[in-house]
Amino acid sequence: MTEVDSVKRPGSDVGPRIFSESEFNYATPEDFLFQRLSLDGTIRGKDPNLSPEALRRIYEQLIFGRLFDEKATNLSTLREIGTYAPGKGQEAAQIGPVNALEQGDWYVPMYRDSAGMLAFGLSPVKLLQYWGGDERGMHVPESLNMLPIAVPVATQLPHAAGLAMAKRLQGERSVVFVATGDGGTSKADFHESLNIAGVYDLPVVFGVENNQWALSVKRSAQTASKTIAQKAVAYGFEGILVDGNDVIASYEATKYAVDKARRGGGPTLIEYSTYRLGPHTTAELVSNKLKAPDEVVEWERRSPIARFEKYLTSRGLLDDRAKEAVAAAAQAKMNEAVAAYRATPPVDPKAIFDYTYSSLTSVLAREKAEFLGEQAPPALSEPEPTATGGKPGVNIRNAVNMALREGLQRDEKMVIFGEDVAKNGGVFQVTRGLFDEFGPGRVFDTPLAELSIAGIFVGLSIGGMVPVAEFQFDGFAVPAFDQIFSHIARMRNRTRGRFALRGVVRFPYGAGIRPPELHSESPEAYFAHTPGLKVVVPSTPYDAKGLLASALTDQDPVVFMEPKKIYDSPKTEVPEEEYRIPIGKAKVVREGDDVTLVSYGAMMVPTNQAAETLQIERSVSAEVVDLRTVSPIDFETVIGSVQKTGRLIIIHEAPRNVGIGAEVAATVAERALDYLKAPIKRITGYDIPIPLAKLEDNYIPSKERIAKAALELVSY
Repeated sequence: MTEVDSVKRPGSDVGPRIFSESEFNYATPEDFLFQRLSLDGTIRGKDPNLSPEALRRIYEQLIFGRLFDEKATNLSTLREIGTYAPGKGQEAAQIGPVNALEQGDWYVPMYRDSAGMLAFGLSPVKLLQYWGGDERGMHVPESLNMLPIAVPVATQLPHAAGLAMAKRLQGERSVVFVATGDGGTSKADFHESLNIAGVYDLPVVFGVENNQWALSVKRSAQTASKTIAQKAVAYGFEGILVDGNDVIASYEATKYAVDKARRGGGPTLIEYSTYRLGPHTTAELVSNKLKAPDEVVEWERRSPIARFEKYLTSRGLLDDRAKEAVAAAAQAKMNEAVAAYRATPPVDPKAIFDYTYSSLTSVLAREKAEFLGEQAPPALSEPEPTATGGKPGVNIRNAVNMALREGLQRDEKMVIFGEDVAKNGGVFQVTRGLFDEFGPGRVFDTPLAELSIAGIFVGLSIGGMVPVAEFQFDGFAVPAFDQIFSHIARMRNRTRGRFALRGVVRFPYGAGIRPPELHSESPEAYFAHTPGLKVVVPSTPYDAKGLLASALTDQDPVVFMEPKKIYDSPKTEVPEEEYRIPIGKAKVVREGDDVTLVSYGAMMVPTNQAAETLQIERSVSAEVVDLRTVSPIDFETVIGSVQKTGRLIIIHEAPRNVGIGAEVAATVAERALDYLKAPIKRITGYDIPIPLAKLEDNYIPSKERIAKAALELVSY
């Protein structure tokens, strides 16, 4: 069926062409189930194209995977490790696929994939360390093309799509295999990832271990479609339903999909029909009791290990003596792993500070010193650039465009992507001309899927690219927050530095252009509160170019918020040569003696206006500090100004409650209270949703509110 088929001429006896399950023309999922091993171990068709050595290796992996799972479950019960997610019964659906991968391919597991990770080459000690609450366990060895466990369900799927995209952009022929469970197929991550993979025809294989239960929710309550595999059709590629308790069928179906992807045939969705014999996790046992006893008995009868043993025995590749030898070797390996885990030296507590950023920020260095009971080190200050003059009449959007162009010219690994950023140049025309100059491999549009825009950012960065993701508006960053908070910010920490993400997430923010609701937000506090991110908010064209240049080369992920209210004005001279303004350094933009005004972004305009009014009309000398970076904040510059003036006002348009102003006020109170001559004041947006156009001006801090507060402090 094509899109043309669905369009019929109107007429009294003509109705719409209806797409439905009936179009798939099968009665039961078993009609499409790919199976090679019968329950008695009989092979259907020819023997697989696997050597005796490969078959024995797969058997050893199955046995060790099951043994590890049972031992880890036991260790969790004994509190030697923490909560553990058993995968007993699902071994074939994990070990079959990883054996279909070749050197250079990537494996992106889910948290229940212990057997798959072990078969792929991860040390059992590492896996015990992770489940034991030791982050060192998720430092994947450099030799292993595997991403770490992602606990948030299905959030690893867009990472796999981004990783596949990165490898293809770099001319590699590697394929990415990623797994999730049947519960994960209800997540937006699943649907957005499949959509993006289909649109870009990416070399990625999506594996769904359908173990019939998502905690206590049965497969029938998870989706109304007859199969999960058929969902691929809606995204423009092939789906396969395979017996996930048949390791040969699981291997062959995956091998087909991997080989096809390597040839340029695009993605595949494979549903491995299997069963979770154990509980959801060792912390939750109630749901396991909801399973009907006869259901469990039936699935135990379909055991992937027993079935494969019967097949190997029929081939003369396994007998009782060999089985005992494999079991003994697995037990010895497990005993050795447990002993090594128990003997692992404890983590040095100060290591908690080591992997949040590429190097300690001044704030984190101070916190570490407090933790160790040491004197806080002096904050290091980088010099401002000396570039002056240059191109006249440049506004902020032009300056950002200049920095992006320079970045693309400087680094061939940099890519810009998002909604309408290519030919259209973005809704604010910030990326205008870049697509024509650098082409679709460097600047490209994405589907309207912010969550996956942030998710493929992760995969692109892991894959060696420097991603620059654009969201059209501030409010559109909210759907992406799970990926930004859970993965972009944490990947360096989670992997103990193995996968240290870098790149820039850009979006225009703030009120002032009178758009519909959720287009005028100031969400900087959400991002500034997230360890692992740096958050930059420029207020001038000069600063916008210099700060973005620094962000594009920074070794940490940067959220770059562009004040849309002042995109077009002021216009200033901006040097055409490359220069960089240090991230995390504030700037005194106006000297003064009576009161310190601290702000950033669009609010620098009314702040500077208020300072001018105070000087002219009331002879009050206000010192104005532009934070420029709201995480990490340059408290030294702020405190230095307060020590001079003795009074402080912080201005921002985000709501007051737990905003940037609260953090600045609290820190000044902690470190410079003796210098204050009056209470600290905050002039902010109110703790309400930003009003629409007719009342918007009543919300945004004005120069009058700022000046009034300053006069109150001066006369306190």
